[in-house]
Amino acid sequence: MGISVQAARLSRTLSGPGAAGRADQLVRAALSVSSNIAEACGRGTVTEFRRFLMYARGSAQETLTQLRVAAALDLTNAAALHALENRVALVLKMLGRLIAHPPPDR
Repeated sequence: MGISVQAARLSRTLSGPGAAGRADQLVRAALSVSSNIAEACGRGTVTEFRRFLMYARGSAQETLTQLRVAAALDLTNAAALHALENRVALVLKMLGRLIAHPPPDR
């Protein structure tokens, strides 16, 4: 959730061509990561758990792409955007581990 909050805060400061559209897409992608992780935790089988984690992973990849584009177009916020990129990359690693080694069925 922290990434979603930070992305929403950063999105208000973006500048450059298409900033409003990029900001909206960034926020929606970041929110989707935490939403899909939460939904995965509410599922009863390993198969469903993995499926929603894979959705979260896709949204995290999209978030990462949006952050990289934003950093390339908005040099004034590049440091904050790169810091958030690093957090998203860490989430991607954690998701990969959880998908490969999920907890046992409930």
